[in-house]
Amino acid sequence: MKKWWKTLAAAVLCSIFAATTPVSAANGVATKTKAAAGQPSIDGKAGIVIDVKSGKILYEKNIDAKHYPASITKILTTLVAIENNDDLYERVKFSRYAVNSIEPGSTHIGIKAGEEIPLKDVLYGIMLESANEACNGAAEFTSGSTKEFVKLMNKKAQELGCTHSHFVTTNGLHNNKHYVTARDMAVISKAAWENETFRNIADNSNYFMAPTNKEKKGRELWNHHKMVKRTMFLYKGAEGGKTGYTTKAGGTLVTYVKRGNQELISVVLRGNGYELYRDTIKMMNYGFKNYKVIAPFKGIQTTLQNDKFGILKTGNKLSPYTLPLKNLNDITVMLTKNETPSKLSYQCDGKKYTINYDGKKLGTVEFSY
Repeated sequence: MKKWWKTLAAAVLCSIFAATTPVSAANGVATKTKAAAGQPSIDGKAGIVIDVKSGKILYEKNIDAKHYPASITKILTTLVAIENNDDLYERVKFSRYAVNSIEPGSTHIGIKAGEEIPLKDVLYGIMLESANEACNGAAEFTSGSTKEFVKLMNKKAQELGCTHSHFVTTNGLHNNKHYVTARDMAVISKAAWENETFRNIADNSNYFMAPTNKEKKGRELWNHHKMVKRTMFLYKGAEGGKTGYTTKAGGTLVTYVKRGNQELISVVLRGNGYELYRDTIKMMNYGFKNYKVIAPFKGIQTTLQNDKFGILKTGNKLSPYTLPLKNLNDITVMLTKNETPSKLSYQCDGKKYTINYDGKKLGTVEFSY
């Protein structure tokens, strides 16, 4: 089998690289795998499970229906704040508006007007304790106002291809025009999880926020997600996630789970209490039971050498370059459990990987299955 893959890899690489057509990579949530048997019934009004690497949809229920997201909005808030700030250790000074404009009784961590907190700690407050005033502070720090920050949120969602969602608040507190779909929320959650900084923040059960100018003892932060906190709903491989609730949104939940080389994201919208977790477990169990991930080119010699593939032209010179194609090791294929890799064939279209040498783009390798 290993020899067969090597032969296939060499043949595909040779034919594809010869074309050297410059194209950009794309990897969004778009398509659905072949449906497996025994799909679960969930209590939530909408739900989805996707594969993190490929974006393939493994389970779906009403994934394009609009619902209020509540605090899972904060996944996008955190991602936008990370992407638009170079220094996460710069201090956020909280305005009176940031701390006083949230609804009475809504979730907060007692940040005071005039308090100065490193942005990184503010983001921990957002993702772990779901602090609504922390969202406003991060927004004002990033864009000057919450209104301008929300524009960045909608821009990011549009860039990701989210066509049925719209954001009005930084924190998900209710607004009739603030809504998402399960599909779009999965796209946003995938983009966030692929950001290393976001992942390092969200993948924590607790965090200590250092003392500030207004809070001399500091703050102990605890993740509200019961799978991540590992309390009532233990689940093997649970790495991160975000909870949400308002009266009109009901319960919402995003969960990240990794087992071996398989990594899944689930979203539940308009759920009820602990049923959110039971729904998540049902959907995740379905995904892990019925699907698998293979990396067909991992460990194979992935270089293009002049003695096998000809001299490559760079500018006006012919150079005998050997080109490393390390990204081939990252290629994965999602299959149902009853599908075998030996029956797969690869051709030059579909997923695209750019070949670079000395910072210069020379072409692409494209795979589909």
